[in-house]
Amino acid sequence: MKFITLQTKTSLADLTSQLYAFNAATADAEAAQAQVALRQANPQLGKLATLPAGALVVVPDVPGVNTAPLSSVTGVSADVIAQLQQVLAAAGTLLNQAVTNQTQSAETSLSLIKNRAVINLVKPLPDWQPRLAQIASQTKIQMTQLNSAKTTQLQGLAQLGKDLGSLRSGAGT
Repeated sequence: MKFITLQTKTSLADLTSQLYAFNAATADAEAAQAQVALRQANPQLGKLATLPAGALVVVPDVPGVNTAPLSSVTGVSADVIAQLQQVLAAAGTLLNQAVTNQTQSAETSLSLIKNRAVINLVKPLPDWQPRLAQIASQTKIQMTQLNSAKTTQLQGLAQLGKDLGSLRSGAGT
């Protein structure tokens, strides 16, 4: 799968003919198949008749259809890659902040459950004592799940960073 940035406004039909090499005998069917694949891979295009200049387009592989050499269409520009890297870094920062906030909130809940005043408050309410233990247990489980999810998401962000790095080296920068 490749990515391109449209340099000029164009129709889907024209873009399809630039991106794919069709067999003469089956060109119409292959072009229709390629256009469906382009629309599916690029839902942001919707039902636009004309695709705007500057649009980032995913060029999907289409079974049985070869991709044309992309000399007339440029790859992802270094500016787009730099912007994507900034967005990726911001996503990592937001993830860390969100996890920190949720962890602090959970730790506050655990601290309150252990607070002498809260314990004394629920002593006369026997139904509430097991509930506090249950809240403490669920909070600890949520903290474990939160840290696990954070690890998985950071690994995903790291992989995206590597993928962007290979796009950058593929763009010749």
